[in-house]
Amino acid sequence: MSSGSPAPSEFKGAQKMMKDYPKTIVAKDGTLVRLRPVVKADEEALRKFFAQIPEEEQWFLRENMTDQEFLRKWLNKMDYDQVFPIVAVKEDDGAILASITLYRSASPAIRHVVHLRIMVHPEYRSLRLGSWLILDSVKLSMDLGVEKVIAEFVAGVEDAAGAAAAKLDFQQEGVLREYVKDRQGKYRDLIIMVRNLHKDWSDF
Repeated sequence: MSSGSPAPSEFKGAQKMMKDYPKTIVAKDGTLVRLRPVVKADEEALRKFFAQIPEEEQWFLRENMTDQEFLRKWLNKMDYDQVFPIVAVKEDDGAILASITLYRSASPAIRHVVHLRIMVHPEYRSLRLGSWLILDSVKLSMDLGVEKVIAEFVAGVEDAAGAAAAKLDFQQEGVLREYVKDRQGKYRDLIIMVRNLHKDWSDF
């Protein structure tokens, strides 16, 4: 389990993404939590973290983060320019409490857009870690010149996360009706929420 900060050369694109990390926040209950990018040494901690996410929510992830072989390959080919995962870890033991991943295309046509995917350990969802991570991702996106941040939430499964995003000025831009299927084969709507970014952090 790793609690340190990654070396600048560990992943492609790391140098420009690393300047503001790690950073420490104080959770709602007073727990000291460190925000930092994922490192290769996090493999086992990440697997354990995602194994604690309810299966109903794991089902909708882009990647099977509980599969050890897949996770190792995912970490080994990491390119921070396109996929930038940030974790919130307890400072006392390094346990991962939450994660957020920024997905950014290499295509210049949509390079100004970032997609977010967030997960919080069920036992720590009352600490507002999700809100901290979203705020941090918005700040990072602005620093990178991103103009639009998009988050997608499965209706009836990720309503709490969607509500948190709404409180942070994400606006619902659309609903894809019956777009995804859950583990039981039931169709569910996908809620598309967007935050348009100002150029200056002072406008946040």
